Amino acid sequence: MRHLRHLTSPLNQQKIAGVTFHFDPSDQNELVAVLQRFFAKPDQHALLDIPEETRSVFLLEGERKWVLKHNRLIHWKKQLQNFLGLKRVFGLHDLTNEFINLSVVSAKSESSPRVAAFGHVGRFPFLKEEYLLVSFFDNHCSVDDRLIAQPEQAQTLLLDIFQLFGQTLVEGFVHMDPHPKNILIGPDGRLRLIDFECLAHSVLDHDFSLGFLLGYFYRFWFNTFISVEHYNECCERYLKHQHPPLNREVFQAVYARFRDRDVSRSTRYRILTCPKAQAAFLHALR
Repeated sequence: MRHLRHLTSPLNQQKIAGVTFHFDPSDQNELVAVLQRFFAKPDQHALLDIPEETRSVFLLEGERKWVLKHNRLIHWKKQLQNFLGLKRVFGLHDLTNEFINLSVVSAKSESSPRVAAFGHVGRFPFLKEEYLLVSFFDNHCSVDDRLIAQPEQAQTLLLDIFQLFGQTLVEGFVHMDPHPKNILIGPDGRLRLIDFECLAHSVLDHDFSLGFLLGYFYRFWFNTFISVEHYNECCERYLKHQHPPLNREVFQAVYARFRDRDVSRSTRYRILTCPKAQAAFLHALR
């Protein structure tokens, strides 16, 4: 776990129920009590998502509310990769990577959760389990839930969603899984992002990244709430007002590709983090 030392060194280490946790010192006392109650009776805590064989997400409550994510690593190769921090593991679907990503993003963006603690179980050189404790956005609902209840708000919400995407690029990162369940609406109407397991820590090309965000967002089930014609119109209005110097050739090619066809997670990660891969992808589109 040496590759995480630059992130865990400012945190306080404490073992709870066999799990080695690294705590934000400012909240450690509260977090320790909250986790001790959880491990004593885990079945009594609310689930925030449908549990899977190897993954669960819980709501923990103390003086404040927290989200606890738990991930069991089954395959020995993944256990080895995550423990040693091998290069190819970054960008994949795990909590170690989300810890890294949130540690980077939360320092420069208010639209993301804050890391409260990171925990792990394992012995050299295998990581068996991962835990991530983050702040909970109380009284928020997802864009997906809002539009299922009020589908007529689709076009109204889009401008705010596009503004959020634009702001993330200004802040210097690209969320690689921007879909309606990963965008939350606060009681004041402010939007926030969750689930940072796959992220580009920098923006290689603004227009390429914006094309990805707007195209992928429609493809990943926002298309159930609005026709492609209306979505294109909303995009045009946003681009004309907010991005007049946009390179249309780059944006349009990437936007259409992600709007109309599925692209794998590994491809998304590669083309948004590697300049050569991005250039090759764009060249193939042309």
